[in-house]
Amino acid sequence: MARASCKPAMLFSIVLLFLLSISMSESRIVSFGIGTNSALICSKIYGANIGDTCFSIMQQFSVTSEAFTTLNPNINCDKMFVGEWICLDGSSI
Repeated sequence: MARASCKPAMLFSIVLLFLLSISMSESRIVSFGIGTNSALICSKIYGANIGDTCFSIMQQFSVTSEAFTTLNPNINCDKMFVGEWICLDGSSI
């Protein structure tokens, strides 16, 4: 009976991974800085999974904490949610 309750979660995970894989090929542009015309073009993104933390993502993708916070200025590491987009690499324009 416990197995039946896992099916919706598994289906959700599969659908989420499918949608993430489609979306990951697109760039994401994020404006940052109040009163500036700077923008960040994200060239590599990741969708947070169950159990992910900012620290585990930094370790998994070899991203320094300075780069992580620069690339994700509005992230709240205490309230990260499944499917949240995390920028792992990018450049400013």
